[in-house]
Order: sequence, then structure tokens, then C-alpha cells
Amino acid sequence: MQPPWYQRLLESEQVPVQVRRKSRGYLYGPGTMMLHLALDGPLPWAAGSELAGFGYVHVAPYVDDLARTYTESQAGLLPVEPLLIVGQTSAVDPTRAPAGRHVVWIQIRTMPSAVRGDAAGTIRHTSWSEAVEPMTDRVLTKLEHYAPGSRSRIVGATAYTPQDLESANPNLVGGDSVAGSHHLSQNFLFRPMSGHSGYRTAVPGLYLTGAATWPGAGNNATSGRLTARQVLKDVRLRGWASRSARCR
Repeated sequence: MQPPWYQRLLESEQVPVQVRRKSRGYLYGPGTMMLHLALDGPLPWAAGSELAGFGYVHVAPYVDDLARTYTESQAGLLPVEPLLIVGQTSAVDPTRAPAGRHVVWIQIRTMPSAVRGDAAGTIRHTSWSEAVEPMTDRVLTKLEHYAPGSRSRIVGATAYTPQDLESANPNLVGGDSVAGSHHLSQNFLFRPMSGHSGYRTAVPGLYLTGAATWPGAGNNATSGRLTARQVLKDVRLRGWASRSARCR
């Protein structure tokens, strides 16, 4: 799986050979599955009804679960206990649903981009088109454990596999919703790769921003702000250089 910015969005002659070669080593993380639910009432959280008013509720619940899920996904296995990030959209924006109704999305992480098997040994399918239904059932079973009675409130559900997400947005390579691995070799000054941490690309005047750049995913558009600052700085420097040249 190759990054879209150098390998797919630009003509090969626009990118130096060594940069194109280096970009082929960019690593992506596991995929994500999305589940959208229409409900006839709020989720009945066992931990207390006040949780239904939060925009996000993370259901992991332990670090060991997260580590195991990541390892299983990287091995191509459907995880036994995936992380559920429950987005209760209508709790913070009631206009998203009719009065008395609710909409919820669940980001299910992490998932294998391509299915090789099932860590629990119960799902026999190895194609996402067939595995999505039993995996959805596993997700809803976990949700039911933390929000008993949630299944009975579902009036509609739509699931999107990692393949569906990439088809809808080529930037989500393999369904990776965080635009690449955040391991040390691809973080800090190495994001997206060594020598390219300043938001400039190999193409003069073209900049790269987003989760593939520092500081990575889930940082509230920080990379966009930093990129804009870099662009303004470069524009000022070019203006200064132009004025200096005219004065000579």
C-alpha cells in the first residue's frame, strides 16, 4: 500500500526518483470499520444515563485489550474485543435526528485491512463482504454489554468496512483512518518521512498537510495551522528575496 500524495496524485516525472522510492516505504496501520445506527432512544449506558449526553464514549476498556486488538489486526485477524469509539452525534446536535430519536456512529478499531481469519475462531469468512455482518453482530454484542438494551433501540444500521472507506476516500489507504503508522520511525521529525517534516513536498510550491504530517491524527487540525504558518513564512521570504534582487 503506497501513499497517495507521491504515488497516485502526482505524475511520476514531477517527483524526484529518490523521493518516490523513499515514499514507497511509508507504513500504514490497521484499518477501521464504521457502523452507523438510527435509534428510537438514547443508548442506555449501564454506567449511568449521563453518558448518553457525551459526544464520545470510548469502550476499550483496558490497555491490554488495545494491545491485543492491534496485534490481532496487524496479523490479519478479526479482533475478539475491538475498541469502540461511540459518537453520539444527536446528543450534542439534536437537529441530526427527529424528536425523540437518535443517531450514533461507532468507529471500530482496529481492524485488518484484509481478513485472513478470526482471532475468536467463530467467523469463517475471509472476505470483508461476507465478514461484515458477523463482525457487526460482535460489535453490537459488546455494545450491549456496556449499554444493556441498546439492540432493542436500533431501527436501522449501516456498516462500512475498511475497503468501503478506502473506496470512498483514497486517503484512507487500507481503511487506515489515521493516515499511517504513528510508530517512532514515522513520527516527530520522521513524519511523513525523514527530510520531509516541514510540510513542503518535493514539488516546489506544493505543501502536504493532514494526519500524515506532524503532529499526526486526532490533533484538531494542528497540522493545518502549522502548514499555513509555513506557507506564510515562505511567501514572506520569497517577497523579501524578490525585493532584495530588485535593489541590487
